[in-house]
Amino acid sequence: MVYHGKMGTGLSVEMSVKHGPVTLLSVVETKEGKLMLLTAEGTSVPGPILQIGNTNSRYKFSIGSRAFVNSWNSNGPAHHCAVGLGHISNKIEKLGALLNMKVIKVC
Repeated sequence: MVYHGKMGTGLSVEMSVKHGPVTLLSVVETKEGKLMLLTAEGTSVPGPILQIGNTNSRYKFSIGSRAFVNSWNSNGPAHHCAVGLGHISNKIEKLGALLNMKVIKVC
């Protein structure tokens, strides 16, 4: 079977995120050439998802979908991001402070 150009099935090809609180994280290069951390807290919720062979989940954000997409994308994130279980932006902010990196929290 071929999914999204990848052969096979299973975790390495397609998965979803456990329902509940989640934090998104993207490492972004600023226009000054420095790295910053971009975060957003939301909730992984049940519902239909695309069956295209990539990791897909449904998320809800406190600021709504449109505001999330506009705010997230206005910060120049990479194509991929990490999704962690729980609301952990405060830990990412502490890491940013230790590494002297700017941290932006979208929501």
